[in-house]
Amino acid sequence: MAGSRRPRVRVLRPRRAQVLTARTYEQLVDRGHPVRAVWAAVEALDMSDFERAIRARPHHAGRSAVDPKLLLALWVYGQMEGLSSAHAIAARLRTDVAYWWLCGGVGVSAHTLSSFMTRSGPAFRALLGKLLDDLCSRGAVRRPRRLAQDGTRVRASAGAASFHRKATLQKRATEAAAAGQCRRGASPQARAARKRARADLQARAALALAALPAAARRKKRAKGGARGEPRASLTDPQAHVMRMPDGGYRPAYNAQAVSDVESRLALAGRVTNEGADTAQLLPMVHCVAHVLGLKPEAWLVDGAYRNLKAFSALESQGIRVFSPLPARKNLLPPGEQRRRRRGEPIEAWRARMQTLAGKRTYAQRAPTAELLNAQVKERQGLRRLHVRGRKRAEAAWLLALVAHNLLLAIAQGWLGEPEGSFFLTP
Repeated sequence: MAGSRRPRVRVLRPRRAQVLTARTYEQLVDRGHPVRAVWAAVEALDMSDFERAIRARPHHAGRSAVDPKLLLALWVYGQMEGLSSAHAIAARLRTDVAYWWLCGGVGVSAHTLSSFMTRSGPAFRALLGKLLDDLCSRGAVRRPRRLAQDGTRVRASAGAASFHRKATLQKRATEAAAAGQCRRGASPQARAARKRARADLQARAALALAALPAAARRKKRAKGGARGEPRASLTDPQAHVMRMPDGGYRPAYNAQAVSDVESRLALAGRVTNEGADTAQLLPMVHCVAHVLGLKPEAWLVDGAYRNLKAFSALESQGIRVFSPLPARKNLLPPGEQRRRRRGEPIEAWRARMQTLAGKRTYAQRAPTAELLNAQVKERQGLRRLHVRGRKRAEAAWLLALVAHNLLLAIAQGWLGEPEGSFFLTP
Protein backbone atom coordinates (compact mmCIF):
# COMPACT_ATOMS: atom_id res chain seq x y z
CA MET A 1 0.00 0.00 0.00
CA ALA A 2 1.32 3.39 -0.90
CA GLY A 3 2.39 5.39 2.13
CA SER A 4 2.21 2.41 4.51
CA ARG A 5 4.94 1.88 7.08
CA ARG A 6 7.56 -0.85 6.59
CA PRO A 7 6.87 -3.65 9.10
CA ARG A 8 9.49 -4.20 11.79
CA VAL A 9 11.29 -7.54 11.84
CA ARG A 10 12.71 -9.59 14.66
CA VAL A 11 16.21 -11.04 14.01
CA LEU A 12 19.03 -12.57 15.98
CA ARG A 13 22.11 -10.38 16.02
CA PRO A 14 25.59 -11.54 17.15
CA ARG A 15 26.68 -10.60 20.67
CA ARG A 16 30.41 -11.04 20.70
CA ALA A 17 30.95 -9.94 24.29
CA GLN A 18 29.23 -12.99 25.77
CA VAL A 19 31.22 -15.79 27.43
CA LEU A 20 31.61 -19.05 25.51
CA THR A 21 30.35 -22.32 26.89
CA ALA A 22 33.13 -24.17 28.71
CA ARG A 23 34.27 -27.30 26.86
CA THR A 24 37.16 -29.70 27.26
CA TYR A 25 39.65 -30.45 24.50
CA GLU A 26 38.25 -33.98 24.36
CA GLN A 27 34.88 -32.56 23.26
CA LEU A 28 36.32 -30.58 20.35
CA VAL A 29 36.53 -33.49 17.88
CA ASP A 30 34.23 -36.43 17.22
CA ARG A 31 35.15 -39.99 18.08
CA GLY A 32 35.66 -40.94 14.45
CA HIS A 33 37.83 -37.96 13.54
CA PRO A 34 41.03 -38.87 11.62
CA VAL A 35 43.22 -36.94 14.07
CA ARG A 36 42.41 -39.53 16.76
CA ALA A 37 43.70 -42.34 14.56
CA VAL A 38 46.91 -40.39 13.87
CA TRP A 39 47.52 -39.81 17.57
CA ALA A 40 46.82 -43.47 18.44
CA ALA A 41 49.32 -44.59 15.80
CA VAL A 42 52.05 -42.17 16.95
CA GLU A 43 51.46 -42.87 20.64
CA ALA A 44 52.25 -46.56 20.10
CA LEU A 45 55.69 -45.84 18.56
CA ASP A 46 59.03 -46.24 20.29
CA MET A 47 60.41 -42.68 20.46
CA SER A 48 63.47 -43.42 22.57
CA ASP A 49 65.81 -42.17 19.82
CA PHE A 50 64.09 -38.78 19.92
CA GLU A 51 64.07 -38.57 23.72
CA ARG A 52 67.85 -38.95 23.99
CA ALA A 53 68.33 -35.42 22.67
CA ILE A 54 66.11 -33.90 25.39
CA ARG A 55 68.15 -32.32 28.19
CA ALA A 56 65.23 -31.61 30.54
CA ARG A 57 65.19 -34.16 33.36
CA PRO A 58 63.13 -34.56 36.57
CA HIS A 59 64.38 -32.70 39.65
CA HIS A 60 66.48 -30.36 37.49
CA ALA A 61 65.86 -26.70 36.78
CA GLY A 62 64.79 -25.66 33.31
CA ARG A 63 61.82 -25.64 31.03
CA SER A 64 60.21 -28.93 30.01
CA ALA A 65 60.55 -29.98 26.38
CA VAL A 66 57.60 -30.59 24.08
CA ASP A 67 56.80 -34.29 23.74
CA PRO A 68 58.37 -35.68 20.51
CA LYS A 69 55.22 -37.75 19.98
CA LEU A 70 53.15 -34.55 19.86
CA LEU A 71 55.54 -32.94 17.36
CA LEU A 72 55.55 -36.04 15.16
CA ALA A 73 51.75 -36.27 15.31
CA LEU A 74 51.46 -32.63 14.24
CA TRP A 75 53.73 -33.28 11.25
CA VAL A 76 51.90 -36.48 10.27
CA TYR A 77 48.46 -34.91 10.52
CA GLY A 78 49.70 -31.81 8.73
CA GLN A 79 51.08 -33.84 5.83
CA MET A 80 47.83 -35.78 5.72
CA GLU A 81 46.23 -32.41 4.92
CA GLY A 82 48.95 -31.50 2.40
CA LEU A 83 50.99 -29.21 4.67
CA SER A 84 54.76 -29.63 4.39
CA SER A 85 56.07 -26.50 6.15
CA ALA A 86 56.33 -25.68 9.83
CA HIS A 87 54.77 -22.24 9.35
CA ALA A 88 51.72 -23.71 7.59
CA ILE A 89 51.13 -26.15 10.46
CA ALA A 90 51.72 -23.42 13.05
CA ALA A 91 49.06 -21.29 11.33
CA ARG A 92 46.55 -24.13 11.69
CA LEU A 93 47.29 -24.29 15.42
CA ARG A 94 45.46 -20.97 15.75
CA THR A 95 42.35 -21.86 13.76
CA ASP A 96 41.74 -25.63 13.56
CA VAL A 97 40.16 -27.51 16.48
CA ALA A 98 41.83 -30.78 15.40
CA TYR A 99 45.23 -29.24 16.08
CA TRP A 100 43.92 -27.82 19.35
CA TRP A 101 42.92 -31.32 20.37
CA LEU A 102 46.34 -32.69 19.45
CA CYS A 103 48.19 -30.03 21.44
CA GLY A 104 45.87 -30.20 24.45
CA GLY A 105 46.97 -26.80 25.68
CA VAL A 106 50.70 -27.24 24.89
CA GLY A 107 52.13 -24.25 23.03
CA VAL A 108 54.01 -25.23 19.86
CA SER A 109 55.70 -22.70 17.59
CA ALA A 110 56.90 -22.96 14.01
CA HIS A 111 60.51 -22.84 15.24
CA THR A 112 59.90 -25.85 17.51
CA LEU A 113 58.35 -27.83 14.66
CA SER A 114 61.17 -26.94 12.27
CA SER A 115 63.92 -27.73 14.77
CA PHE A 116 62.35 -31.11 15.53
CA MET A 117 62.36 -32.01 11.84
CA THR A 118 65.85 -30.80 10.92
CA ARG A 119 67.59 -32.35 13.94
CA SER A 120 65.93 -35.78 13.83
CA GLY A 121 67.18 -37.20 10.52
CA PRO A 122 68.94 -40.29 12.00
CA ALA A 123 65.99 -40.88 14.35
CA PHE A 124 63.55 -40.84 11.41
CA ARG A 125 65.74 -43.38 9.60
CA ALA A 126 65.70 -45.68 12.62
CA LEU A 127 61.96 -45.17 13.07
CA LEU A 128 61.32 -46.58 9.59
CA GLY A 129 62.95 -49.84 10.68
CA LYS A 130 61.15 -49.91 14.03
CA LEU A 131 57.77 -49.43 12.38
CA LEU A 132 58.52 -52.24 9.94
CA ASP A 133 59.54 -54.58 12.78
CA ASP A 134 56.39 -53.68 14.71
CA LEU A 135 54.12 -54.41 11.75
CA CYS A 136 55.91 -57.69 11.07
CA SER A 137 55.57 -58.76 14.72
CA ARG A 138 51.86 -57.98 14.58
CA GLY A 139 51.52 -60.17 11.50
CA ALA A 140 50.18 -57.27 9.46
CA VAL A 141 52.94 -57.48 6.83
CA ARG A 142 55.62 -59.97 5.91
CA ARG A 143 59.36 -59.37 5.80
CA PRO A 144 60.16 -57.68 2.47
CA ARG A 145 61.51 -59.92 -0.27
CA ARG A 146 61.21 -57.68 -3.35
CA LEU A 147 62.20 -54.03 -3.12
CA ALA A 148 61.68 -51.20 -5.58
CA GLN A 149 63.86 -48.09 -5.75
CA ASP A 150 63.10 -44.81 -7.44
CA GLY A 151 64.17 -41.19 -7.18
CA THR A 152 62.38 -37.90 -7.62
CA ARG A 153 63.66 -34.34 -7.91
CA VAL A 154 62.30 -32.10 -5.15
CA ARG A 155 62.53 -28.35 -5.67
CA ALA A 156 65.11 -26.74 -3.39
CA SER A 157 64.50 -23.68 -1.25
CA ALA A 158 67.04 -21.67 -3.28
CA GLY A 159 65.94 -19.61 -6.24
CA ALA A 160 67.51 -19.47 -9.68
CA ALA A 161 68.68 -15.89 -9.07
CA SER A 162 70.75 -17.01 -6.06
CA PHE A 163 73.38 -18.68 -8.31
CA HIS A 164 76.45 -16.49 -8.86
CA ARG A 165 79.87 -16.73 -10.44
CA LYS A 166 83.12 -16.76 -8.49
CA ALA A 167 83.70 -12.99 -8.72
CA THR A 168 80.25 -12.18 -7.31
CA LEU A 169 80.60 -14.70 -4.49
CA GLN A 170 83.98 -13.26 -3.50
CA LYS A 171 82.49 -9.77 -3.56
CA ARG A 172 79.62 -10.80 -1.29
CA ALA A 173 82.04 -12.47 1.14
CA THR A 174 84.19 -9.31 1.26
CA GLU A 175 81.15 -7.10 1.83
CA ALA A 176 79.98 -9.32 4.68
CA ALA A 177 83.39 -9.21 6.35
CA ALA A 178 83.60 -5.41 6.05
CA ALA A 179 80.01 -4.72 7.15
CA GLY A 180 79.82 -2.11 9.91
CA GLN A 181 78.20 -2.27 13.28
CA CYS A 182 74.65 -1.26 14.07
CA ARG A 183 73.80 2.41 14.49
CA ARG A 184 74.49 4.06 17.81
CA GLY A 185 71.88 3.32 20.43
CA ALA A 186 70.84 -0.06 18.98
CA SER A 187 69.73 -2.72 21.44
CA PRO A 188 71.95 -5.70 22.31
CA GLN A 189 69.46 -7.97 20.54
CA ALA A 190 69.81 -5.95 17.32
CA ARG A 191 73.60 -6.06 17.55
CA ALA A 192 73.57 -9.81 18.10
CA ALA A 193 71.20 -10.31 15.17
CA ARG A 194 73.43 -8.21 12.91
CA LYS A 195 76.47 -10.23 13.96
CA ARG A 196 74.68 -13.56 13.28
CA ALA A 197 73.51 -12.37 9.85
CA ARG A 198 77.05 -11.29 8.92
CA ALA A 199 78.53 -14.61 10.05
CA ASP A 200 75.82 -16.57 8.23
CA LEU A 201 76.46 -14.72 4.96
CA GLN A 202 80.20 -15.33 5.26
CA ALA A 203 79.67 -19.03 5.88
CA ARG A 204 77.30 -19.41 2.93
CA ALA A 205 79.66 -17.53 0.63
CA ALA A 206 82.54 -19.81 1.68
CA LEU A 207 80.45 -22.92 1.03
CA ALA A 208 79.38 -21.58 -2.36
CA LEU A 209 82.99 -20.89 -3.35
CA ALA A 210 83.95 -24.41 -2.27
CA ALA A 211 81.15 -25.84 -4.44
CA LEU A 212 82.40 -24.18 -7.65
CA PRO A 213 84.96 -26.91 -8.62
CA ALA A 214 82.27 -29.59 -8.48
CA ALA A 215 79.98 -27.36 -10.56
CA ALA A 216 82.74 -26.97 -13.14
CA ARG A 217 83.17 -30.76 -13.38
CA ARG A 218 79.42 -31.20 -13.89
CA LYS A 219 79.44 -28.66 -16.71
CA LYS A 220 82.25 -30.56 -18.46
CA ARG A 221 80.34 -33.84 -18.19
CA ALA A 222 77.16 -32.26 -19.55
CA LYS A 223 76.17 -32.83 -23.14
CA GLY A 224 77.43 -30.18 -25.52
CA GLY A 225 80.43 -29.26 -23.39
CA ALA A 226 80.85 -26.51 -20.84
CA ARG A 227 79.45 -23.06 -21.60
CA GLY A 228 80.07 -20.13 -19.32
CA GLU A 229 81.53 -20.00 -15.86
CA PRO A 230 80.29 -22.35 -13.13
CA ARG A 231 77.88 -20.93 -10.59
CA ALA A 232 76.83 -21.80 -7.07
CA SER A 233 73.90 -20.72 -4.94
CA LEU A 234 74.45 -18.20 -2.15
CA THR A 235 71.16 -19.24 -0.52
CA ASP A 236 71.71 -23.02 -0.51
CA PRO A 237 75.26 -23.85 -1.71
CA GLN A 238 74.58 -27.60 -1.72
CA ALA A 239 71.61 -27.35 -4.11
CA HIS A 240 72.29 -28.09 -7.79
CA VAL A 241 70.36 -27.15 -10.89
CA MET A 242 68.65 -30.30 -12.20
CA ARG A 243 66.28 -31.15 -14.95
CA MET A 244 62.77 -31.41 -13.54
CA PRO A 245 59.94 -33.68 -14.73
CA ASP A 246 58.39 -30.84 -16.74
CA GLY A 247 61.60 -30.42 -18.76
CA GLY A 248 62.75 -27.23 -17.05
CA TYR A 249 65.93 -26.71 -15.04
CA ARG A 250 65.66 -25.52 -11.44
CA PRO A 251 67.60 -25.89 -8.16
CA ALA A 252 66.64 -29.22 -6.63
CA TYR A 253 67.71 -32.28 -4.68
CA ASN A 254 67.52 -35.90 -5.80
CA ALA A 255 65.43 -37.77 -3.21
CA GLN A 256 65.81 -41.56 -3.28
CA ALA A 257 63.43 -44.06 -1.66
CA VAL A 258 63.25 -47.85 -1.37
CA SER A 259 59.85 -49.45 -0.81
CA ASP A 260 58.46 -52.94 -0.34
CA VAL A 261 56.63 -54.27 -3.39
CA GLU A 262 54.10 -56.24 -1.38
CA SER A 263 53.12 -53.79 1.39
CA ARG A 264 54.22 -50.55 -0.37
CA LEU A 265 55.90 -49.36 2.83
CA ALA A 266 58.91 -47.06 2.54
CA LEU A 267 61.97 -48.75 4.02
CA ALA A 268 64.82 -46.29 3.49
CA GLY A 269 65.49 -42.86 2.06
CA ARG A 270 68.41 -40.73 1.02
CA VAL A 271 68.89 -37.26 -0.47
CA THR A 272 71.75 -36.33 -2.78
CA ASN A 273 72.59 -33.36 -4.96
CA GLU A 274 73.65 -35.55 -7.88
CA GLY A 275 71.13 -35.41 -10.69
CA ALA A 276 71.92 -38.85 -12.18
CA ASP A 277 70.53 -42.04 -10.65
CA THR A 278 73.22 -44.41 -11.91
CA ALA A 279 75.38 -43.97 -8.78
CA GLN A 280 72.47 -44.22 -6.31
CA LEU A 281 71.89 -47.96 -6.44
CA LEU A 282 74.64 -49.38 -4.23
CA PRO A 283 74.34 -46.72 -1.47
CA MET A 284 70.66 -47.58 -1.00
CA VAL A 285 71.44 -51.32 -0.95
CA HIS A 286 74.02 -50.72 1.77
CA CYS A 287 71.56 -48.53 3.70
CA VAL A 288 68.90 -51.24 3.67
CA ALA A 289 71.45 -53.88 4.69
CA HIS A 290 73.05 -51.94 7.55
CA VAL A 291 70.05 -50.10 8.97
CA LEU A 292 67.33 -52.72 8.48
CA GLY A 293 69.45 -55.86 8.25
CA LEU A 294 67.61 -56.94 5.10
CA LYS A 295 68.93 -58.90 2.15
CA PRO A 296 66.11 -58.97 -0.40
CA GLU A 297 65.67 -61.51 -3.14
CA ALA A 298 64.95 -58.98 -5.90
CA TRP A 299 65.71 -55.31 -6.54
CA LEU A 300 63.53 -53.43 -9.06
CA VAL A 301 64.82 -50.24 -10.72
CA ASP A 302 64.10 -48.42 -13.95
CA GLY A 303 66.49 -47.78 -16.82
CA ALA A 304 67.97 -44.65 -15.22
CA TYR A 305 69.81 -46.89 -12.72
CA ARG A 306 71.51 -49.01 -15.39
CA ASN A 307 75.02 -49.51 -14.01
CA LEU A 308 76.64 -52.80 -15.02
CA LYS A 309 79.19 -52.71 -12.19
CA ALA A 310 76.44 -52.20 -9.62
CA PHE A 311 74.28 -54.88 -11.26
CA SER A 312 77.18 -57.31 -11.17
CA ALA A 313 77.80 -56.57 -7.47
CA LEU A 314 74.16 -57.19 -6.59
CA GLU A 315 73.94 -60.37 -8.65
CA SER A 316 77.10 -61.67 -6.97
CA GLN A 317 75.47 -61.12 -3.57
CA GLY A 318 72.43 -63.16 -4.58
CA ILE A 319 70.15 -60.17 -5.18
CA ARG A 320 68.40 -60.51 -8.53
CA VAL A 321 68.17 -57.24 -10.46
CA PHE A 322 65.08 -56.42 -12.49
CA SER A 323 65.74 -53.51 -14.81
CA PRO A 324 64.76 -53.04 -18.47
CA LEU A 325 67.29 -53.90 -21.13
CA PRO A 326 68.63 -51.07 -23.31
CA ALA A 327 66.97 -50.43 -26.64
CA ARG A 328 67.98 -52.70 -29.49
CA LYS A 329 69.73 -49.86 -31.29
CA ASN A 330 72.05 -49.53 -28.27
CA LEU A 331 72.95 -53.22 -28.12
CA LEU A 332 76.27 -54.38 -29.47
CA PRO A 333 76.48 -56.83 -32.38
CA PRO A 334 76.64 -60.53 -31.36
CA GLY A 335 80.36 -60.84 -32.12
CA GLU A 336 81.16 -57.67 -30.23
CA GLN A 337 79.10 -58.86 -27.28
CA ARG A 338 81.23 -62.02 -27.01
CA ARG A 339 84.44 -60.00 -27.07
CA ARG A 340 83.12 -57.60 -24.41
CA ARG A 341 81.43 -60.17 -22.21
CA ARG A 342 80.65 -58.67 -18.82
CA GLY A 343 80.55 -61.94 -16.93
CA GLU A 344 77.93 -64.36 -15.72
CA PRO A 345 76.03 -61.95 -13.41
CA ILE A 346 75.27 -59.54 -16.24
CA GLU A 347 74.36 -62.37 -18.57
CA ALA A 348 71.97 -63.71 -15.93
CA TRP A 349 70.28 -60.29 -15.72
CA ARG A 350 69.99 -60.07 -19.49
CA ALA A 351 68.51 -63.56 -19.74
CA ARG A 352 66.10 -62.88 -16.88
CA MET A 353 64.71 -59.72 -18.44
CA GLN A 354 63.99 -61.51 -21.71
CA THR A 355 61.56 -63.90 -20.01
CA LEU A 356 57.88 -63.28 -19.39
CA ALA A 357 58.29 -63.86 -15.64
CA GLY A 358 61.05 -61.25 -15.45
CA LYS A 359 58.93 -58.68 -17.26
CA ARG A 360 55.97 -59.35 -14.96
CA THR A 361 58.13 -58.92 -11.89
CA TYR A 362 59.53 -55.65 -13.21
CA ALA A 363 55.98 -54.43 -13.90
CA GLN A 364 55.45 -54.33 -10.12
CA ARG A 365 57.93 -51.46 -9.79
CA ALA A 366 55.72 -48.61 -11.02
CA PRO A 367 52.70 -49.30 -8.72
CA THR A 368 55.14 -49.34 -5.79
CA ALA A 369 57.87 -46.73 -6.29
CA GLU A 370 55.92 -44.29 -8.47
CA LEU A 371 52.94 -44.42 -6.10
CA LEU A 372 55.20 -43.55 -3.17
CA ASN A 373 56.57 -40.49 -4.96
CA ALA A 374 53.08 -39.40 -5.97
CA GLN A 375 51.74 -39.75 -2.42
CA VAL A 376 54.62 -37.81 -0.86
CA LYS A 377 54.66 -34.97 -3.39
CA GLU A 378 51.00 -34.60 -4.32
CA ARG A 379 49.07 -35.94 -1.33
CA GLN A 380 51.47 -34.89 1.45
CA GLY A 381 52.47 -31.63 -0.23
CA LEU A 382 56.26 -32.05 -0.37
CA ARG A 383 56.62 -30.43 -3.80
CA ARG A 384 59.23 -28.00 -2.54
CA LEU A 385 61.65 -28.11 0.36
CA HIS A 386 61.37 -25.40 3.01
CA VAL A 387 64.82 -26.08 4.51
CA ARG A 388 68.34 -25.53 3.18
CA GLY A 389 71.26 -27.90 3.10
CA ARG A 390 71.47 -31.56 2.11
CA LYS A 391 71.22 -32.95 5.65
CA ARG A 392 68.14 -30.91 6.46
CA ALA A 393 66.60 -31.82 3.11
CA GLU A 394 67.23 -35.49 3.91
CA ALA A 395 65.56 -35.07 7.30
CA ALA A 396 62.49 -33.55 5.62
CA TRP A 397 62.39 -36.43 3.12
CA LEU A 398 62.71 -39.09 5.84
CA LEU A 399 59.94 -37.42 7.85
CA ALA A 400 57.70 -37.55 4.77
CA LEU A 401 58.44 -41.29 4.42
CA VAL A 402 57.60 -41.89 8.09
CA ALA A 403 54.32 -40.00 7.63
CA HIS A 404 53.58 -42.03 4.50
CA ASN A 405 54.08 -45.32 6.36
CA LEU A 406 51.94 -44.28 9.31
CA LEU A 407 49.08 -43.04 7.14
CA LEU A 408 49.25 -46.18 5.02
CA ALA A 409 49.21 -48.40 8.12
CA ILE A 410 46.20 -46.50 9.49
CA ALA A 411 44.34 -46.70 6.20
CA GLN A 412 44.98 -50.43 5.83
CA GLY A 413 44.02 -51.18 9.43
CA TRP A 414 47.43 -52.60 10.35
CA LEU A 415 47.42 -50.65 13.64
CA GLY A 416 43.76 -51.20 14.54
CA GLU A 417 40.52 -50.40 12.79
CA PRO A 418 40.92 -49.36 9.12
CA GLU A 419 40.48 -45.64 8.44
CA GLY A 420 40.85 -45.54 4.68
CA SER A 421 38.42 -42.70 4.11
CA PHE A 422 41.06 -40.00 4.59
CA PHE A 423 43.98 -41.60 2.77
CA LEU A 424 44.22 -42.56 -0.90
CA THR A 425 45.02 -46.26 -0.80
CA PRO A 426 46.12 -48.02 -4.00
